[in-house]
Amino acid sequence: MSFEAQAAIQAVWNATAAGDPMPAFEALADDVIVDNGPGAGPWRHTEGKQAWIEFAMQFVPIFGDTWRQVGTCVYADERVSITVVHETGTAVESGDKFDNLAIWVLRNSATGKVDRIWTNDLAHEELESFWSRNSPAGIAI
Repeated sequence: MSFEAQAAIQAVWNATAAGDPMPAFEALADDVIVDNGPGAGPWRHTEGKQAWIEFAMQFVPIFGDTWRQVGTCVYADERVSITVVHETGTAVESGDKFDNLAIWVLRNSATGKVDRIWTNDLAHEELESFWSRNSPAGIAI
């Protein structure tokens, strides 16, 4: 484990929690591949930084200004980081609560950019139920 790598990853999560997603987007390789659990409503596979950003731009507005991700990096080195992320929000239209703990694993390429992300949602069944009630029409969520 590298305490410097862990501090750097934690700084990115702290910026995200404070409402600044730019450090997270800047850490991604252009060809990043992301595999999300059902919290992304439903299971999701995206390829490329632009595809990931387009997904996020559709996902976050579902929660208005209530969407939060607070990450605690538990391990990091030059190859990989593992973070426990508490994700919360309230669906604007229904008022349904979204509350999840997710494990995020990020792999770094030789250039130091994140080239692969896997997420595993611990509130699996609750999230599937949430999305069965809250998937907006016309949006590929």
